Amino acid sequence: MKRILALALTLVMLLSLAACGGDNTSAPDTTAPDASTPSTGGSETPSGEVTHIKLELATLMTVPSVEATKTVENVINDYLKNTLGETEYVLDLSILPIADLFTTVPMELAGGAGPDLVMMFDNMPSFVDQGFLIPLDPYMDNELKPTADKIGNIMNNGKINGSVYMVPRYFGTVLDWKFIYNNDLVKDVYDMSKVHDMDTLEECLAALKTAYPDEHFLVYTDQFYQINKFMTHTAQIGTYTATEGDSTNLVNFYATDAYHTACQKAYEFRQKGYCDPEGSANTLTHDEAVMSGSSKGVIMGHSADASSIGDMFDKMNYYGADFEAVTIAIGDLTNDGCGIGISYSCKNPSAAARFINLLYCDEFIWNTLIYGAEGQDYVWNEDHTVCNYPEGMDANTIPYNCMYSCGIIGNGFQGLPFENSNTGSSSEYGMELMSKAWEPPLYGFTPSNANVLNESAAVANVVSQYEDVLNFGDVDPDAGTYEQFLKDLEAAGINTIIADYQTQADAWLAANK
Repeated sequence: MKRILALALTLVMLLSLAACGGDNTSAPDTTAPDASTPSTGGSETPSGEVTHIKLELATLMTVPSVEATKTVENVINDYLKNTLGETEYVLDLSILPIADLFTTVPMELAGGAGPDLVMMFDNMPSFVDQGFLIPLDPYMDNELKPTADKIGNIMNNGKINGSVYMVPRYFGTVLDWKFIYNNDLVKDVYDMSKVHDMDTLEECLAALKTAYPDEHFLVYTDQFYQINKFMTHTAQIGTYTATEGDSTNLVNFYATDAYHTACQKAYEFRQKGYCDPEGSANTLTHDEAVMSGSSKGVIMGHSADASSIGDMFDKMNYYGADFEAVTIAIGDLTNDGCGIGISYSCKNPSAAARFINLLYCDEFIWNTLIYGAEGQDYVWNEDHTVCNYPEGMDANTIPYNCMYSCGIIGNGFQGLPFENSNTGSSSEYGMELMSKAWEPPLYGFTPSNANVLNESAAVANVVSQYEDVLNFGDVDPDAGTYEQFLKDLEAAGINTIIADYQTQADAWLAANK
């Protein structure tokens, strides 16, 4: 459960700070059907059968009521039938909490009663190993071709052993990592134009600590290894292994200079009082700590520029602070485990593939699934260019809201143009970051654990024992903890995993030259 929580918290940061576009300047071409009109679903096919395609959409927000979800389902099905002319299937939509992706859904799939459309968050290899997913190769040149053409080489993230099992999300996964700070305190102490990486940030934090001995300007240090990866072009492969620079040779990720240096800096910053003194024992999220003023600064990644993020933090903090931000690192292209596939129990995979294609290529389907139904959950202004919430409502009180689901599946560069968007993302800037990002030599390679299941379980157990205390700087890594971590990883079989992954990577490279 701790691992599930860690994954969910990681997703919270990623989705809440690089979430749906939401700032598009033009409205969709299609006018939404009347949400109050019940849908009769798809017309019968010549055989007299209509396939029900089941989607269990995971959300990080409050799960909408069955009634509100049914309204959204009806709107989508009305559009499928009466606008797109789709008569072969209807959508069966239900919303579930994010933790169910790791608990309930796998049990449903194992019993043959799971969703037809399977959302995934880093568990594709496991689902493939267990036979939960069908290969999507038969649909890539037909039903899924528009999506494949749109997302290009990102599709490689959905492949294992040469077959496509998942359509990866099309999303701003390359982030602009920033130091975001309370400018009321910083402006008279330090010239922030000098800050552009971790080394210059350290100089800044030292000056701020001198000026404000009782304050800290970082929440946690658990992002340090992420930033170090990008600064050194160290690319994680399957969590436990990595490539360094342009080399295709796999190594133990935790033995890399990028990770070791991050652990050293985390401990050093904790000792100097730059960040939250509780470290991994603090139960506040990054957002809660900085928005409440518990910390006067934070490191986070977004797909929006520094100016936009400063404005966002101005609007969202609880104590009236003036925030600004400065970039300290830009991410690389990374192997991405979020996306959607089709269950082995799906009765009409072709129909399911067609609906997946709509998530990437049809703005109305996407906006309805994520933002809800017009009138119930949002309203247009008079000239149909900007959206807002219905009078008296906000993102927390509208009946249906799955905005923090958009970072798991579909085309996250789409989005309704809300008047007051605080998503921390920009479609244009996010696409620019993606297009300019460094591409690792094994980008798109996803290893299978089929041959190393026991070793993977043992290594995961070791990592869970050490990663928090090292990432949060709870212990001095060079006082024996880090060395013991590496020894325990070897005893658990990480070298066996590296060798097996390397064989797969070499075959992948040969097939993709």
